[in-house]
Amino acid sequence: MQRGNPFLRERFHDPYRAGMKLRQKTFCPQCGVSYRNGRWTWPLKEARGLMRQLCPACRRINDDYPAGEIVFSGGFLNDHKAEILATINHIAEAERSEHPLNRIMSIDEVDGSLVVSTTDVHLPHRIAHAVRNAWGGTMKTHYDLEGCFTRVQWQRE
Repeated sequence: MQRGNPFLRERFHDPYRAGMKLRQKTFCPQCGVSYRNGRWTWPLKEARGLMRQLCPACRRINDDYPAGEIVFSGGFLNDHKAEILATINHIAEAERSEHPLNRIMSIDEVDGSLVVSTTDVHLPHRIAHAVRNAWGGTMKTHYDLEGCFTRVQWQRE
């Protein structure tokens, strides 16, 4: 049986989102999350006997195909990089504890900017919003609904 109306088209398509719920309890061998009652959750106490399948976040990480990106730039970044990284990691860990598929894929330094890639389209906005609330600056968000991708730019001189 198919969920929802088969004639309705999605507004945007995420290639990593499952079209249907999994039929049985499943375990991701790479990160340890488990799928039960229609969602991926932490923690898993016993993985024996469960179906093994990579979760959408691990598939994104393995394919190096982020759903979101934050670019931090400006002179303020150079002076306060440690505090900004601590805020990024704090927000990401809080989000990951509630939603195990929302993770940071990588944090890279590119031409004096800090680029954070994520497995979720909403996590970049949440992280940049927390940094803006803490230290000000300007923030621009662009949602690409067709490509299921978010790019957020934060800057402070």
